[in-house]
Amino acid sequence: MDLQGDVDQLTEVANTHGQLLSYHRLDVTDPHAVSKTFETFVPGLRYPIRGLVGCAGVSDNDPAHEFSVERFRRLMEINVTGTFSLAQAVALEMKKANVDGSMVLTASMSGSVANKGVDTAGYNASKSGVLQLARSLAAEWGSRKGMPLIRVNTLSPGYIRTPATTEALQKPGMEAQWTGDNMLYRLSLVDEFRGPILFLLSDASSFMTGADLRVDGGHCAW
Repeated sequence: MDLQGDVDQLTEVANTHGQLLSYHRLDVTDPHAVSKTFETFVPGLRYPIRGLVGCAGVSDNDPAHEFSVERFRRLMEINVTGTFSLAQAVALEMKKANVDGSMVLTASMSGSVANKGVDTAGYNASKSGVLQLARSLAAEWGSRKGMPLIRVNTLSPGYIRTPATTEALQKPGMEAQWTGDNMLYRLSLVDEFRGPILFLLSDASSFMTGADLRVDGGHCAW
């Protein structure tokens, strides 16, 4: 996926406000690459890292009886192991700087319910893993001696209209089913997740940790 256009747009916004945006390509499944990336950019920061939004993830679908173990492993490596590696790296930086912080790990409503009309057993299992990972990290980093206080929560989006869902939505009847499965009868837009993420990162959620914020248009409330 070509992200250069998005990066250019973010850079323009940062420049408008007199801020600096830096970015690094990273394979989150490679722990060595994660460590090296942090070693590269952290020394140049003006302030310690206080927050993480872990949103590296992929989806894949096919009937479970036809789904190869290799494809299943790839989902787990990126969605679960990659999320853990990022959270671990940021926690170590917070510990080194002795600062408290907040993490938002991207899960999915699919980590709590099965999806109608699509066969995504591997993806759903991986997002359930992210939910439990966040709860476990929250328990460790909320009050452990020798560690700063790090709140860890998850964001569970419902169906979103993005380039990643374009192919699925072209399946006859799929968009009607997805929109009809939630209480607002539409798909969400990427911009609708800015507020929830900022809420979880900020002191507005100072008494939240180990929690999941589900933003799914009421899909799971039926």
